[in-house]
Amino acid sequence: MKKVFVLAALIGLSTAAFAQQDDSKTKTEKAVDNTKAAGKKAGKEIKKDAKYVGEKTKDGAEAVGDGVEKGADKVEKGTKKAYKASKREAKELKEDVKDKTDN
Repeated sequence: MKKVFVLAALIGLSTAAFAQQDDSKTKTEKAVDNTKAAGKKAGKEIKKDAKYVGEKTKDGAEAVGDGVEKGADKVEKGTKKAYKASKREAKELKEDVKDKTDN
């Protein structure tokens, strides 16, 4: 009879240990599922944020491009004015030198 009790006790303990192990596995699976869900949610947020940053960067790049074009136009106009002024001054100097050498 003792052997039957010992056998029943061992079966009970192994069943309880298996149930506890199964419960631990279930908790682990739940934790993995929660982690996966959180990772997916974070991935969606990161993607959304990255898209927003990309759009703002594009807008900023376009604004910089417009500014560079305006600056280039102003430099071109300034260069033309400087060229005309230099040409005019050179002509005046040439005439002055001619007048002084003729006199």
